[in-house]
Amino acid sequence: MNDSVAQCRYLLSMAEPILAGLDDVHRSAEPQLGTKTAGWLIGHLAVTGDGGRRLCGRPPLCPKEWRAKFNPGTQPSRNPADYPPMEQLREMFRAVYADLCIAVTEADAARMDSANPYEPGRVAFPTVGQFVAWMLTGHLAYHLGQLVAWRAAAGLGRIPQPATPT
Repeated sequence: MNDSVAQCRYLLSMAEPILAGLDDVHRSAEPQLGTKTAGWLIGHLAVTGDGGRRLCGRPPLCPKEWRAKFNPGTQPSRNPADYPPMEQLREMFRAVYADLCIAVTEADAARMDSANPYEPGRVAFPTVGQFVAWMLTGHLAYHLGQLVAWRAAAGLGRIPQPATPT
């Protein structure tokens, strides 16, 4: 799990310039038809990362009502009032992933070896540990990539690249 945590921390360093400059105007903007909104993407990452924390035995950080807006299968809204303020979304994203990186290292081995309770992900990730490793890496990277594409479609310019890890 240490490798997944290291990859997550690197992805989080990449996330900072991606999140920079996003404000409440961007929460529900759909710069290209069919794209997820920035508010939904950040909220979705916060809620799913929080789900990973809960799988590790932690109490939730995200407000319960966020699940109806951001869980897998939900659809982005083009109404900015449907989303929390962008600053709150960003701060929750940061808090959730900072703690998720700790939670996985402190989680009981039996818990991590138990069956993945999220049935749609069980075939690819049969255990909690495998599923949480995916959340720390592939899932986070996938949605950060969507945010990069969103920024490009919105005309927000190039994102500075972080240093390559050594």
